[in-house]
Amino acid sequence: MRKEKAEQLRAECKNLMKSLEKVERQIDDIGGEIENEKEMRHLARLIYAGKIIEQSGLLYSFNEQSFLEVLTANKGKLEKPPD
Repeated sequence: MRKEKAEQLRAECKNLMKSLEKVERQIDDIGGEIENEKEMRHLARLIYAGKIIEQSGLLYSFNEQSFLEVLTANKGKLEKPPD
């Protein structure tokens, strides 16, 4: 009787370990997706900033001061680029 109970508990333990490993993999996958999403948002902001610089005519003839002026003037747009 005890031997059967021990075998049953071992089998249950193995199933729980498999479930835990699966959950850990899912958590890792979600973490990776979050990092990818953050990187994509950052890249979207950089692309949008580049478009603003190009539209303002500073792409080929800007200096640091004019660049900072454009960034400051468009700060709100740069923080939340359109979807």
